[in-house]
Amino acid sequence: MARSDLFEYHKREQYPSHKKAIAGILVVFGGFIGFGVFALWNLWVEYSSQIIGALTDLGVPALLTDNLWLVGVAVGGLIFLSIIMALLASTAAKRLGGTLIYIGAGVMNLLTLAIPVFVLLMGAPIETIWPVFIPGLFTLLITVLLFTVFKNRVRRAGEIIKLTGQVTLDEKGTFVPPLLTMIFTLVSALLFGGILVYFMPDVVFGTVELTLENGWPFAVGIVVYLFVTIFFYNFAYSTTSAITYIYMRGRDPSLGDGVKASLGVVGGLIALSIMSVLVAIVRMIISAVARRSSSPIGRGIGYAAEGVIGWVWALINFFTIPAMVAEELGAKDGIKRSAGLVRKNFVDVMIKETAVRWGFGVLAFMFFIGFAAAGALLGWLWDGSMLAIIGFALVFTVFASIPSALVLRTFDIVYVTLLYVFIRQKEGEFTGSEIKGPMRQELDRAYSAAQGSR
Repeated sequence: MARSDLFEYHKREQYPSHKKAIAGILVVFGGFIGFGVFALWNLWVEYSSQIIGALTDLGVPALLTDNLWLVGVAVGGLIFLSIIMALLASTAAKRLGGTLIYIGAGVMNLLTLAIPVFVLLMGAPIETIWPVFIPGLFTLLITVLLFTVFKNRVRRAGEIIKLTGQVTLDEKGTFVPPLLTMIFTLVSALLFGGILVYFMPDVVFGTVELTLENGWPFAVGIVVYLFVTIFFYNFAYSTTSAITYIYMRGRDPSLGDGVKASLGVVGGLIALSIMSVLVAIVRMIISAVARRSSSPIGRGIGYAAEGVIGWVWALINFFTIPAMVAEELGAKDGIKRSAGLVRKNFVDVMIKETAVRWGFGVLAFMFFIGFAAAGALLGWLWDGSMLAIIGFALVFTVFASIPSALVLRTFDIVYVTLLYVFIRQKEGEFTGSEIKGPMRQELDRAYSAAQGSR
């Protein structure tokens, strides 16, 4: 049983406070942003004429001034289309549920097997191309297991997908933290790049070899950059997870409630972020050593070790943030809690990382089709030429990656939180939630069937 519960804090409208940890975070973020802005401003002052000249050579100013209305229409259209597609994706998830899993499995098997089979039919000898069949055969094996041995768990996953759509439709604030994370990730990369170029130009441009003596500022910079980026992601994850958890316990949360809940465990989020930075640095070191290896076997072992470390770290932390924010746990206890839940529900976690991810991929595909069609329409309205139609369609397809990534990230957080809520409820840690009516009955039947198939 949890020692405390976010549900009770929301009822009392009083959340834990960690003012010292918050002050420390503000200092780190303020210092990073301050140095970044200082570096970018000075680089602009020094190189603004060259930058403007390069943009002029590319015709960018003329494009903006001569077609300002078109730029405004395009930006407005992208924002409006992103909102519409996000709502459509949530509606599709709520209505289709497990059907998305079946479609996604079909698409994945087609993609991983079609190319090797085509190459084989074109006359390539099987003894030379057999390795390219491995991903497809692995995907096929997983698909067979999902829809035979684990069919009842897949059925349950389909119901949780429906619930994911319901939550994001009812609580649209769940999209805000992941959106801010995407924006901050781009901004932090720009700030970090500015810091490196301004303070360490010789090292960045290779005129001076990187050593321990001159490389320590780079090491400090990369640590701070990784920390602020990872912490921001963890804080956003915690906020969306908190909104989902409070909603599932029958309350009506706001975005502010999610932020307050995250601030209540900010110390744990800081510790978890530091751990993640250490893991990221270890992976970077292993990858660098592997690249320098003269042996193909050594490089292969290095890359495999780097990948395994990342996979294991992600796996044991599958439920860490939902558990931390819902039960007010620190990083250490949150990781232990997550590892225990993953161990008991390993199959459901693997279904999330395979079948459910495939199903969400179908929704992402909707974005690219919708954006490409909108771009083609705009190109046709502009001058009707085939070049404009194809060009606008390609540009809009590229921009579709932004809202599709937003929806996928939000759905991922909400789904994991819902699975966490469902597991806790079935274990008797609390009663009553927003899983009601036919969905409640279907989930119970799927859970009972899955338990019986263990």
